[in-house]
Amino acid sequence: MENMDYVVMLRESLEKKVDILEVLLIRNKEQAAILQDPNTSPDDLEKNMNMKAELIDRIVMLDDGFEQLFNRVKAILDEDRDSYADEIRLMQDLIRRITELTADVEATEYKNKEYAKTRFSNIKKDLREVKKSGDVVSSYYKNMMANNKVDEPAFWDKKK
Repeated sequence: MENMDYVVMLRESLEKKVDILEVLLIRNKEQAAILQDPNTSPDDLEKNMNMKAELIDRIVMLDDGFEQLFNRVKAILDEDRDSYADEIRLMQDLIRRITELTADVEATEYKNKEYAKTRFSNIKKDLREVKKSGDVVSSYYKNMMANNKVDEPAFWDKKK
């Protein structure tokens, strides 16, 4: 029965990964909204990215644990496949779901990358315009000050 516990642990690990991938997909959609809304702050984006990083770290830990446990149980599963048929079928379904979710996450990540490029290029454009406006104002100010410079008093007596 101890072997069945390991197999159940494998399945539960896959279920947790499905749950995390679903949450990651939600976070990606939130990130897309943040990137598309010009009124959001960089802090909103950073908070979202930190949450996503935590989820990814959890997925990596689950994958590592799954791989180690699977290496222990692989021989047992191969020897007595019929005894674990139901659990194997459940795990296969979960792996299919994980594959679908991973593809969805990658697609939304790609879209978010494009949204980020657009947002950051717009920010750069706005900064260039602000700098250009500042340069124009500075140039105007310098010219006005240079033209108003008085070398001689206006009422100077030049007869002497």
